Amino acid sequence: MLKYELAVIPIFKHHTDKCNLNTKDIRAMELPATQSLITSTSKYLVKVISNVLYSKEAPQDQLQKNESLLLKIKSFFSYICEFAWLTGSELIYTIYLVKKLVNSEKENNRKDKDCIMISENNVGTTLVCAVILAMKILRDATSQKNSWWAKSFEMNLELLNQSELAFFAQLDFNAAMDEQQFIRLHNQILLQSDV
Repeated sequence: MLKYELAVIPIFKHHTDKCNLNTKDIRAMELPATQSLITSTSKYLVKVISNVLYSKEAPQDQLQKNESLLLKIKSFFSYICEFAWLTGSELIYTIYLVKKLVNSEKENNRKDKDCIMISENNVGTTLVCAVILAMKILRDATSQKNSWWAKSFEMNLELLNQSELAFFAQLDFNAAMDEQQFIRLHNQILLQSDV
């Protein structure tokens, strides 16, 4: 007679830790992102991106550009949440991927002065690629194929595919995020709601 063994492997579908996130936050991560989370996330992301884009600008110019960028990012995430049902977890994962890209750019820029990937002209493409990767990582299956994204944002499909691959390559094909990183980033983003 065969004896079955049961191995329990903890799997955190949305990379949450119930000990460190309250029940309300855990449920919110599984649902489409709220406007409050979109706003906090957008504020956080503007700080991350503006350090790359506008660091050499005068403070007044930087403030004006940050406000414009904030509106664009909030509109982008609101659109994605409405039409692609982006969850709170996917939104936070998207921010993680963009932040990781920015950090890798800073590192590569120290080594190679010609290496610049994020610019004012391609912030939108960068965000689309980050959302695509986050959704592909966190969902079993996604109905939004790259062709849907290209059509939705009037992008060339081949260019989008190349951009997604370049984005992933810049991350050294490592987009893993452990639960403590998720919780830390989640908490940092929530602090933006107070600002």
